[in-house]
Amino acid sequence: MQEEINVINHLLAVEKESAGLIDNAVKEADARTTQARNQANSQFKQKYDEVAAQLQNEFEQTIEVKKSEHSKQLNQFESQLESRPRNYEAFNKVLDDILGA
Repeated sequence: MQEEINVINHLLAVEKESAGLIDNAVKEADARTTQARNQANSQFKQKYDEVAAQLQNEFEQTIEVKKSEHSKQLNQFESQLESRPRNYEAFNKVLDDILGA
């Protein structure tokens, strides 16, 4: 009978030790998972910030190019208008016709 009690006590001790090992393994797995998640989030944020900065830079460059093109086209249009001959007589005749003078 004593031998059976010793075997049962030994099995209980082994089970307790196994439970402790499992708890330690779960804690270690959680710690590693948290560390890996934090590292992945950090890398993602770094890459995201790099891409966002690059896109912002490209956007600003595009805006500057478009502003320059717009200014150039506007200046060309103004130059074309200034270089056109003015026919005040025809203009006054149209106004007289419209206003009925």
